[in-house]
Amino acid sequence: MKFNERTASIELARTIEQNKQDDRRVQNMETDKKEKDRKDSVNMKFWHSIKQVVFVIACAAIVIYTLIHFA
Repeated sequence: MKFNERTASIELARTIEQNKQDDRRVQNMETDKKEKDRKDSVNMKFWHSIKQVVFVIACAAIVIYTLIHFA
């Protein structure tokens, strides 16, 4: 009878440890997803500002060219 109780106790401990590992794994996946989303957001903001700067420079170049060419 002792053997079965010991085996059951060991299995219970393994199950508890496995559940803890699974919980940590899920938490790590959530943290990784949040970090990726944050990086993507920063990246999108950066490239949006770069597009605005390039657009303004292109418009200014067109205006200057037009003024010089047709003046």
